Amino acid sequence: MVEKEKIRNLLIVGYNGGGKSTLADVLTKTIKDVKKTNNFQRKDFEWKDVKYRVVDTIGVEDTITDEKIVELNSLIPEGISQVLFVIDGKFTTEQIRTFEVIFKSGIAEYITIVRTKFSNFKNEGECKKDKVDLNEKINKICKSIVYVDNPPINILIIDDDDRETVENNKKIRARSRTILLDHLEKVCQEKFYNL
Repeated sequence: MVEKEKIRNLLIVGYNGGGKSTLADVLTKTIKDVKKTNNFQRKDFEWKDVKYRVVDTIGVEDTITDEKIVELNSLIPEGISQVLFVIDGKFTTEQIRTFEVIFKSGIAEYITIVRTKFSNFKNEGECKKDKVDLNEKINKICKSIVYVDNPPINILIIDDDDRETVENNKKIRARSRTILLDHLEKVCQEKFYNL
């Protein structure tokens, strides 16, 4: 009997400039210039014999039309394994409202909040402190929060200091990637959420 291929479909959502595309690049080990994503982009990769499909979305503040939902469904026809809701600081009032709307859709058990640009991501105490500070309401809704830092690696190299910075940033990104993938290994279910 042939074993069924394991597939995990990750949908990355959040506000423009919060680190969505960078997170997609780190997960899939690609580099691209920082720019607004106008359409959904899917990138595939494998990790520990599991195929991952990462869909980087337009910003939450952009209009999501029926056509875009159809496009999204064509990119991940099986459904969603996990939604990565990316934030780069404390929740704003607007982000809380957006999160509550997403939560009411019945997708809560499939959501992981990914706190990006968090330089103390390896320090458990600092992560716990930030989780408490994020927002009491959000903490009650979503128990799944992961901390990462994905500093730039596409900087202009002029001297050894720049070269060292890029190498150090690559190590930080690799550690962030491992932390997030280890988390996803635990929380992703065999069932999918269908839009």
